Amino acid sequence: MARIAMNRQHIDFRELLERVLPLESLPPLDRMQIDRALQTGLARQIEDAALFAIGRLEDEGVLRRLPGEEGSGNRMRRYQPREGLSIITLELPAPVERDGVVAVPRRTLPAGAVAGLDQMRRLLRLDDPSLLADRGSSTTPERDLLDRAGREFLRALAVRFYAAGVDTPAGDDPPIDRELIEQAIHEPGRLFYCPHTAQSRRLVQTAARRGVPALGVCAVAPVDGEPLGALEVRAPAHPTYGPEDLARFALLADAYAVVLQRRARVEQLVFVDTLTGSFNRPYFDRQLENEIARSRRERETMALLIADVDDFKVFNTAYGYEAGNQVLQQVALALRRGVRPFDTVARWGGEEFAVVLTGPVQADDVIMISERLRSAVQRMALRLEGLDGRTHAAAVTVSIGVALCPEHGHDAPALWRSANRALLEAKATNKNRVVIAMASGE
Repeated sequence: MARIAMNRQHIDFRELLERVLPLESLPPLDRMQIDRALQTGLARQIEDAALFAIGRLEDEGVLRRLPGEEGSGNRMRRYQPREGLSIITLELPAPVERDGVVAVPRRTLPAGAVAGLDQMRRLLRLDDPSLLADRGSSTTPERDLLDRAGREFLRALAVRFYAAGVDTPAGDDPPIDRELIEQAIHEPGRLFYCPHTAQSRRLVQTAARRGVPALGVCAVAPVDGEPLGALEVRAPAHPTYGPEDLARFALLADAYAVVLQRRARVEQLVFVDTLTGSFNRPYFDRQLENEIARSRRERETMALLIADVDDFKVFNTAYGYEAGNQVLQQVALALRRGVRPFDTVARWGGEEFAVVLTGPVQADDVIMISERLRSAVQRMALRLEGLDGRTHAAAVTVSIGVALCPEHGHDAPALWRSANRALLEAKATNKNRVVIAMASGE
């Protein structure tokens, strides 16, 4: 644990955050992050939040670092508020070692590594939007960039990114230790380093089998948000990483957070329908092709759904185009809420939406999900403002055509034809129905 004193009197980190530091000088998102740590009541998270707050206040110029006292060592830091005479003395926490893995508070690492930021940005091609806009099924370009940066800055054997809450697909390169990845994501204020995996009971077998003599793990977290995942650096045995190397590792994680944020912004611009917030047709086409390929490879069933808003022109005619847009927005929201987290909902065009149900999924489950979507739309209680200036209650329904792969088609064109035929049948027979395609002869 770190220790802190103010005017020679010891205080704890909660008191420092709640009573001493001028947190009102920080941006709202920083204050939210600190509040979340305080609400947990966990000493380690509160300590990390205090170190984060001090660093951010120093960056903002609200706190001024004073020269250290003679003989105090590198772990003692003294700060003075820009407006005030109080002196805050902070004894930085020492790294904690457990089973050969050292947990190092990131705020205790040297700041000198920032000098390499421009070079690292060039290696990660942060200024090359073409890389981020190309979202094919392979992440090889990003992996190559990470490996290149890792080799140049950290002498790493390999660098891998693992997204938060996402299991590594079978056949991909899994982490050496999934629990260590989760721990780093849960504690973004700390960097984890094992200089000798052969001396760690939890790592020795997997690391030896995959030829990894040393290992580092660090959260990838934007300044203003939750961790996106973690970087795993597979490091050489000699020489072991010192504080400067670990600082460069933390810098690589921060730079990669910028890569992911920019990619998310590009995807938002390129692949999201601005009216409904669902994915658009180009993105859906790519996802459908990927899921069909995976269905073939793994010999599992996936499904394509086409949902069409019944009598949509009536809304535009009776209430105006703004009301029609509101109908589309609410239908899109109901569809997104009704599918599983790994399924894809897109606005295909006009009043038509398309859904990919990722395999493996059984026919009975497809029918159940489709009926759930149809029912969710039917239950919506819409209040639309009409052209007469009055608010009107409106009922909305959708008809859904369903096709399974490979039963109703082995490729995207065949699936579309099957699902469209099923949709036409649903529209021709009272609407507000789910119809499954007939077995394909193609």
